[in-house]
Amino acid sequence: MSSKKLMNELAALSIFQDKCEKEATITATIVESTDRQKRPYLYIRLVFGPKSSEVTYSIPTEVPNPTLRRLQVIKTLFTLLSLLEARGAFMPDRPDLYSKTLEALDIASMFWDNDALKMKYALDRYACENALLKDELSKFKEGKDLLNLRMLEFERKERQLKERIGQLESLADSEIDREIVKWVEEHNGKLNDAQFCSTFAMGTRRLEERLDALSKRGVIRLV
Repeated sequence: MSSKKLMNELAALSIFQDKCEKEATITATIVESTDRQKRPYLYIRLVFGPKSSEVTYSIPTEVPNPTLRRLQVIKTLFTLLSLLEARGAFMPDRPDLYSKTLEALDIASMFWDNDALKMKYALDRYACENALLKDELSKFKEGKDLLNLRMLEFERKERQLKERIGQLESLADSEIDREIVKWVEEHNGKLNDAQFCSTFAMGTRRLEERLDALSKRGVIRLV
């Protein structure tokens, strides 16, 4: 593998937002969305070595099905490896590639009934949450002191919720999101925070929350 040629080919692909070379490896990252601090939130990171490649990726809480996410990452990896091989920039390890292909086919075969799989995943998740809640309830019963501490925590959360309710304006989150996107489209991709908040009679904290949510979903990219 020619590291120079590989770097040139990766640089030519706009899908990668970050590329770097260190010692005998080259790392390239696909950033699908970022958080409020502009840090990669939903991403796929590829590491190319002299004779092999590795891929890591994020599975944030918004991802409805980690198995489907894995299949999507494998598809992206195969597509990129095929493109780089065709351009003579990287030759993947054949036995490992065949093994990963079989793995992808096995995963894909699970989605013959996508709705059923989603329901099963949701059921497993709720069962796990239910078990955790039961365990927590059992711990509550172990002593009055622990129960009192939790009660204080509940009271604190209740106060926070009341404060949050007091800050909510008439517009729903979905309506605010639409207005943000509309504003950005009408102002050449820019958002004046102070002017926007003044126009819609809302606080800066709520605007920051909506910007963070839109950024995480990949609707907008914060720069």
